[in-house]
This record gives sequence, C-alpha cells and structure tokens, in this order.
Amino acid sequence: MDEATASPTPAEAQELLAKAQSIGATSINAAAWPVAMVFTSLAILGSMLMIGMHIVSHTGYGAPILAAAVGIWAAVTACVWPMFQTSTKAGYTRRFLTSLLAYFALYGAALAVGVSLFRDGNLLFYAGAAVVLAGVGLAGAFRELRA
Repeated sequence: MDEATASPTPAEAQELLAKAQSIGATSINAAAWPVAMVFTSLAILGSMLMIGMHIVSHTGYGAPILAAAVGIWAAVTACVWPMFQTSTKAGYTRRFLTSLLAYFALYGAALAVGVSLFRDGNLLFYAGAAVVLAGVGLAGAFRELRA
C-alpha cells in the first residue's frame, strides 16, 4: 500500500478484488445444496405420487394410504425448506423459481391428464410421468449445483 494515501496499489487492489470474488463465489456455491435438496425431494415425491396414482386408479383402493404417505412426506419437506431458505438466502434465486414453476406446471399437467384420460389406471402413462417428473426434479437440482 501507498503510505501517503493509505490506499492499495493497482496490483494490490486487483488481488483484493480477485480474493473477494472468490469468497463470494464460494459462499453462493455452498448455498446451492439446500436448493438442490428441494428439487431432489420434489423428484422423489412426484414420482412416488405418479406410481401411487396408478395403483389407486387400477386397484380402486389405497387412496387413504397414498394420501397419508404423500402428506407426511410433503409435511416433512415443507417444514425443512423454510429453515434452509432463511439460512441460505443466496441459493434461492430466479433460476430456482423458474425451475420450481416448471416442475409444478409439469406436475399439474401430469395429474390432469392422468385423472381425465386414465381413470382406471395406465401403468405406461404413470410410470412415464414418474420418470419425467423425477428427471425434471433432478435436473433442477443439478442445475442449481452447477451454477
């Protein structure tokens, strides 16, 4: 540093800026794992529900068990998500919101098609929907981890 002005030299300033950018990138990357957990949970929950919808539609029983299982899993993850959001606000970005809206739009479409077209169940449709929902959820998780 220059003793007369107490400011860093240009080379020192560049070094300090590079160090600050590195620290900022590290903290944002560390905040991505809770967001990835959200999408992984959605992938698990959505795919389980699609298979469960086929079982309920095909057999005609099991709706209360399916509703209870999905409700318990949803309640647990819904309680955990806000804890992560308050502790790692940097990880919840516009990219997260875009992925979340895309997932739920696809989920709603899969439910609507399944309920309207396959009332008696169709294993091929529900298994395919489960795979697609799991893929979209995991893609959202990997997208957050790579960012």
